Amino acid sequence: MALVASVVALVAGCQKKVEKPIDYSSIAYKRLSPASFKADSSKNAEIPSLERRYEYRYAIMLGDTLGVTVLEFKSDVYALDYYMNSGHFQGSIPILRGNFLEQSFRADKRIFIFRHDSYRRYERADLEDYVRKFPGYHGGFPQAFLSLPFEHREQGRASIETRFFLGVKASFPVLVQSYRDGNLRWNVARSWDQVESDAFEKWVSGLKQVTPNEIVPANDCVYFEAGEGSYGIASRLSGGRVAVVWGYMSWPDLERTFFTASDRIFEARF
Repeated sequence: MALVASVVALVAGCQKKVEKPIDYSSIAYKRLSPASFKADSSKNAEIPSLERRYEYRYAIMLGDTLGVTVLEFKSDVYALDYYMNSGHFQGSIPILRGNFLEQSFRADKRIFIFRHDSYRRYERADLEDYVRKFPGYHGGFPQAFLSLPFEHREQGRASIETRFFLGVKASFPVLVQSYRDGNLRWNVARSWDQVESDAFEKWVSGLKQVTPNEIVPANDCVYFEAGEGSYGIASRLSGGRVAVVWGYMSWPDLERTFFTASDRIFEARF
């Protein structure tokens, strides 16, 4: 009986906790219920990765209404891509649009856009508390970025590619980080998730492949020209992640950099 009880306890402990469903229509701002709420899950041709859009209005006081738009994407990588590359957002800096101030946040797979009268000041801490009421709250870069090497990173030179990568159409999102050590400059990229072999091969077919000098080509690597005087190495690692390194380096240096980066990407938890 003791053994059976132990097994039951172990199985119960391994089961994932079921998250309590969220009633999005009742999410309050500082205990204030929405004056109006609208949810839209129709497809958006301009933003293919957008899955849902929520619109809230909160009557803060007479003549002062807080509008909140929540854009929910397939995953945090698509939200980050749109937040960084669309040109619509300035992060923590309020933007004056007509008579309204607009502030934005990205948290996990959602982008939050707050609009209010320009004369009214909203504490950013209060807006952050509101954002935390949504499930799966997680700010900052996706944890997958942690798998890219830290040494010699160029600050502010991280990006997300979800449609084209190195000028070639790609069906998988990619995280890219730039590096610099003196006069040496290079880039390291990894796929957001596992990539099917046919998707990788289709992307590779669009690269200008070359035969490297001074090194012995590996059977599981693709060698390519990334621009005038710039070369790269790409591989679909065991398990399905894609690792790519390119830059203005000699082939031996590029190979060493690639193997260091690909080892980190392969061993990473995320």
